[in-house]
Amino acid sequence: MKIFVTKRSWLLTGVIVICVIVAAGMFLDLIRRPEVFQARANKQNAMQVIKKTETVIPVASPDFFIEYRIEREKIRSEKSDLLRDIMKAAVSDDVRKEAQKKVLQMFQEKQQEMEMENLIKARGFSDAIVFIRDHSVSVVVKSNNMNRDEVVQIADIVKRVSGVQLENVAISAKP
Repeated sequence: MKIFVTKRSWLLTGVIVICVIVAAGMFLDLIRRPEVFQARANKQNAMQVIKKTETVIPVASPDFFIEYRIEREKIRSEKSDLLRDIMKAAVSDDVRKEAQKKVLQMFQEKQQEMEMENLIKARGFSDAIVFIRDHSVSVVVKSNNMNRDEVVQIADIVKRVSGVQLENVAISAKP
């Protein structure tokens, strides 16, 4: 029995590997940044606030929110370029349609993230970053601390815009 490896299968494997690397990089960047408070909504909509240890951030360090937005756009741009290259070089319509589907999904996630960030800022917070993952959303709000009502408001915004269930929403505060 001979196994034939086509250019399409190598291309598809390469795309999957690159997507995994990008996702891992974004995840590692997220976990390297400690949050002061983390809140998670559960099924009964009761909030549980977990206090974490606070680390000292040097005064000269760049703003987390600005730095993350720049990095997020850079990664999205690279991913978009890669998907466009795949669409151009696609051997079959199935590969091309799958790449188009991923580009559309990426833009929809970007739009949802921006909408949630702006709605959270409209609630009086100075800044917010939203991370959309497969079936979960993480929010980091620029605040020294949050009360239960603020966490509930943010969770409601996330649920309305993204459709993600409350038990899959994580909300953190970062000064």
